Amino acid sequence: MITQSVSLDHFQSSWSDEPGYEQLLVNRIHHSGELIELPVARIRGAQPGPFLTVMSGMHAGEYSGILAAQKLISTVDPMELSGTLIVIPVISTRAFMERNMQLSPIDQKEVHFIRPGNSNGTYSDLLIDTLFEVVKNSDYLIDSHAGEMAQALMPWVPIPIKGSKNLIENSLSLARGFDVKYIEPRSDEASIPPFCLALLEEGIANLWVECGKNGVPTPKDTATHLEGYIAAMQTLDMIDGEPARPPQEVLKGRRYQINANMSGVWHPAVNEGEIVESGQYLGRMTDYFGNTLEEFHAPQRSLVLYYWSSPAINVNRRPFGYDWHSGLVSLLDLES
Repeated sequence: MITQSVSLDHFQSSWSDEPGYEQLLVNRIHHSGELIELPVARIRGAQPGPFLTVMSGMHAGEYSGILAAQKLISTVDPMELSGTLIVIPVISTRAFMERNMQLSPIDQKEVHFIRPGNSNGTYSDLLIDTLFEVVKNSDYLIDSHAGEMAQALMPWVPIPIKGSKNLIENSLSLARGFDVKYIEPRSDEASIPPFCLALLEEGIANLWVECGKNGVPTPKDTATHLEGYIAAMQTLDMIDGEPARPPQEVLKGRRYQINANMSGVWHPAVNEGEIVESGQYLGRMTDYFGNTLEEFHAPQRSLVLYYWSSPAINVNRRPFGYDWHSGLVSLLDLES
């Protein structure tokens, strides 16, 4: 199939009115001359129904969701679909092609923490604004994430819960088919990425899925994403079938992170998904020769959401104040 490249201004009018599968590269030029290019697949069903967007690759090194999104495209039959499915397999295409982790290689911004609407900002600002323009007509949206190459992460589904009761229930309904041990409803605005808040303000029920670790897209993790998409579509009556309802526990508590105070070599002593007790040893920082610089202990009973598995820790690299290069362990306080 030939992929047509269209500008953001013309992408909506480029779709056919007939049921079927189409793919576009939606482009926009930043004022620096850098090209933004979003691969967008649309499957228009033979019957009317909801508008669901599935997207991945916001962080370009989180591969399990990217592969699952590709599989979803080839799985859904337009003639058996009610409604419209948009799939964006890779959002940060420039970072993906440079095998870049977490931060944009163009402006060093963390794209998940950018609010859409600033088309005159940096490259990442325009990327997120472009993404929002593409998805803003959705009724529902699922955003797939995972642990990148330096991040050992446990599977769970955070769900932003703001707005009307109906919007909250719709967001929660998307999560129930993902085969993860934990779901985490978040009502504290500070803990919800700005992009998710903008979706809620537009009336779009949404969540993001965290499944996969260390940048390795295992068949199991990829299947967790894909089967969750299928269950969500069955929940929305977009496709036939009884949606899966695996057992899930609800996480509640304050999130916090243990950060290094100096650069060095990190030796973690925890596992993702582990419950650590107050005072438990979490790991240590050494210099290049193995001499201990700092030891770290859990301040209270907590769940390890993820830890940084890369030994390299650089506290001096803090683009835009983001502490990704000094972070050691991300936890959820089970005592609060």
